[in-house]
Amino acid sequence: MIARNLAIVADSAKNAFARLHSDERGQGMTEYVIILVAIAVVCIAIAVSFGGKIKGLFETADGEIDNVDSNL
Repeated sequence: MIARNLAIVADSAKNAFARLHSDERGQGMTEYVIILVAIAVVCIAIAVSFGGKIKGLFETADGEIDNVDSNL
């Protein structure tokens, strides 16, 4: 009796795992999330790498605008 019940539970668990393994409903969304995370990582890396140069360019442009304003 116990062996039979264990066999039924084992078969039910095997079938449940097989259904979960073949279920692909969330696969597309997961792929989009992975792509978005990869793009975000690249953007952050670019911002960190070139942040000082971009800041310098804006400071130079600000200084030039102030220089033009003072000459008017």
